Amino acid sequence: MAILHEKVGLTNADVRKIKSMRPGRPVDLQITTNNGIKRVRSEFVGMDGKRCLIIKFPDENKWGRLKESIFKDMNMIVRYILEDDTGEIIAFKVKVLLVATTPTDLIFTSFPVAIQSHDLRAEPRAQTSIAVKLEDVATGEILCKCVVVDISKNGCRISIDKKVLENKPELYQTIKMHFLASTNNVNQLVGTIQSTKVDEVSRFYGIKFATEESEVKQLLKEIMVVAD
Repeated sequence: MAILHEKVGLTNADVRKIKSMRPGRPVDLQITTNNGIKRVRSEFVGMDGKRCLIIKFPDENKWGRLKESIFKDMNMIVRYILEDDTGEIIAFKVKVLLVATTPTDLIFTSFPVAIQSHDLRAEPRAQTSIAVKLEDVATGEILCKCVVVDISKNGCRISIDKKVLENKPELYQTIKMHFLASTNNVNQLVGTIQSTKVDEVSRFYGIKFATEESEVKQLLKEIMVVAD
């Protein structure tokens, strides 16, 4: 992804993407050293409103000495994968406001004034909040209720609240999804769980559909009508 055109201005969607950055997730930092451009990995710590971002100083045991390259008033480019939310990578330029060494090494940067984003998925997904019920295909057991947060004709991502999780789905388990908002009892999809991630409040599962694509497309049309 080319970085970065000199434009200024954040849309509401841009701000939402930045505020979706989660503490503890990896970030890629592009900095300028005496030997040229260098990219290193570190960890996002958090943000203070729109005043600043906070990033853990990269591990110099892994990336080499960086104190001469990361300092107050220098510019750097930050890349972050919004994989849990939108399947996008976002990138933006920021200025270092402060490098703290106590009680731990942290980088405080300006808040971005512009971002670029790129969809990592081969196929865009529609953002949704559709309630479904999961069934284990092998046993016929109802596992739990959940919410579809994005969906396409080939797969979807679901979210399950940790507090109300009845039976946790397993990786590579084949499940049947019953769409609760549907007025048609046959509105269901079969798929296999391909990935799982966890944050502070929810478990996220990536599902690849086994149902025929034409059936998925028809169901998506019906769901949109019902959801409206």
